[in-house]
Amino acid sequence: MSKNKQVLFVLWLTLLLNILVSSIKIIVGLLTGIGSILADGYHSLADASSNIIGLFTMRIAQKPIDSDHAYGHQRYETLATLFIVALLAYLGIEVIFKSIESFQNPAFSKPEPLTLLLMIFTFGVNIFVATYENLAGKRLKSTLLIADSKHTLSDIYISAGVLINLLLITFLNAPLWLDALTSMLVALIIFKTAYGIFKESSQELTDAIAIEPQLITDIVLKNPHVYSIHKIRSRKSGSQIFIDFHVKSDPNMPLVDAHNLSHDLENDLRSAFGEDLGVIVHVEPEGYSYKKKD
Repeated sequence: MSKNKQVLFVLWLTLLLNILVSSIKIIVGLLTGIGSILADGYHSLADASSNIIGLFTMRIAQKPIDSDHAYGHQRYETLATLFIVALLAYLGIEVIFKSIESFQNPAFSKPEPLTLLLMIFTFGVNIFVATYENLAGKRLKSTLLIADSKHTLSDIYISAGVLINLLLITFLNAPLWLDALTSMLVALIIFKTAYGIFKESSQELTDAIAIEPQLITDIVLKNPHVYSIHKIRSRKSGSQIFIDFHVKSDPNMPLVDAHNLSHDLENDLRSAFGEDLGVIVHVEPEGYSYKKKD
């Protein structure tokens, strides 16, 4: 199974699980009248919507190179993470407004044991989804899956807060404002998660350095035919990383050997950083500087 098909499989599975979780929470919230559970259910719908965005994006990102996209369409995957950031930001603002309203007009109905069991079940599903998607994202080197797993992780924080509040207020008669206070803390966590995803995505979209130049230098200089290396550049595009650099070598080296040298360096770098690496090597003769013609 290709990488894109594996990413699509993960997205479809997490989408179905998120729909299951959100449906349970919304139905329980409507039947019991507990607003925090209903709000948590709406948030789980945001998880499902981010999965839908990911599926739509993957349809575009897996397109082959064409005349308008010489480097492929992988950055559509990165672009999708910005939609997830927007969802997280909207969620954080919504939680803040709801918590302020809860401070002003606290209302709570003690849940039945079945309600608590269903919330515990959905909490377990959320943990499985976030863990499974994060591990799959790292294994497949998919920024989209990793970002989406962080979104689901925020759902775990919210579900945990709701569940703890239900237990404390139900069994320990905790004050009603505790629910609103926890919601405020959850909103801060959501904003922090959104900022982390935005920072990572913006670095990629602005062509920030993807691999430290010293790491590239150490590998390239191991080749005995390379005298020095300079003008090292790297950038990330979705799951791919592109590197280009100049090396100086023997000025009497035949063209065929210079060609083989560039391929040897490509293979060495791919062995170190992955097969998705794109490498361009410019071989220069030692002791010679290019002079532009008038």
